[in-house]
Amino acid sequence: MATPKSKQKNPQPLYCNNDHYFMALDTYYQHTRHQETLAKWIEEEFESYVVKVLSEKFGDKLDDQPLRVLGVGSSEGNLETLQLEKLKTKFSRISTTIIEPNTKLSKYQEMVRQKSSDITGIEYIWHNQTFQEFVTSMEAGQKYHFITIVHAMYYLGEVEETVQTFYELLEPGGMIFMVIQADYYGISLLWKTFPQLAVEQQTPATTTEPQKIKTNCLITSTDVKSVLSKYQMAYTQSSYTVSSDLTTCFTQDEMTPVTKLLLDFITMTVDFLESVSDETVNQVMDLIKRNTRVKKGDQGGDKYYFDNKGDILVISK
Repeated sequence: MATPKSKQKNPQPLYCNNDHYFMALDTYYQHTRHQETLAKWIEEEFESYVVKVLSEKFGDKLDDQPLRVLGVGSSEGNLETLQLEKLKTKFSRISTTIIEPNTKLSKYQEMVRQKSSDITGIEYIWHNQTFQEFVTSMEAGQKYHFITIVHAMYYLGEVEETVQTFYELLEPGGMIFMVIQADYYGISLLWKTFPQLAVEQQTPATTTEPQKIKTNCLITSTDVKSVLSKYQMAYTQSSYTVSSDLTTCFTQDEMTPVTKLLLDFITMTVDFLESVSDETVNQVMDLIKRNTRVKKGDQGGDKYYFDNKGDILVISK
């Protein structure tokens, strides 16, 4: 296994370094095909799980009112755009409120501007702020027919209170689409084995006004489902798996830059190999190796894949 040559004094949580975080996140998405995997689920399953149900609930009841959609942690909007396209097949008018505190919101806005000639019947309401700020400032009694939350629960505070807030924001008959890390599998197993790598952090926001956002990477679908069961909130569950190719961790003296960024994301640590103690590095890499799938490569030699599992919860009111 490749070993670090030097050490920094203080490991830095990935969420505290926005530039490095987005570089590691984009690398993870690209090399695990994470977004493509979720996009495929939306293409194949979103109609039956969400669109059909919302159409039956609200299709003939909205009159001249739009379907109200709330996107939380929307990032660049790629997945939400696919959802909106599916919803448009049944609802001629949609009003979608987008909440995104970081600079990726501008990419979502630019995409909408470029597609403006193709987008009809969809109104976009932009909020470059945290969900907590949005709830504080929103109009009393505002409700939504559909809420989408893709890997954003880690930033929204205490789980029970957050789930209850989302449920209260739903119109009766409305639905929540939530994607969240599965428990004790892949990345979650790593974080729960080494909680010092995923401790609750107070991290700077990327809005124009510097703030602190509480993050807790240890939140998983199990925590959410516990709340749903406690308050008898109906839901369905699907799962998906993506894989990180970490072969160079175990077969070469030097890891590739891509592998290093994948490790930074998986461990939630900036420059993980160089900044964490040798003992912790060895323990983490041992756990990863014990949980990899080993396959023969196309050109011979073993390939090591570290699988990660996410859960898709569709919650109904």
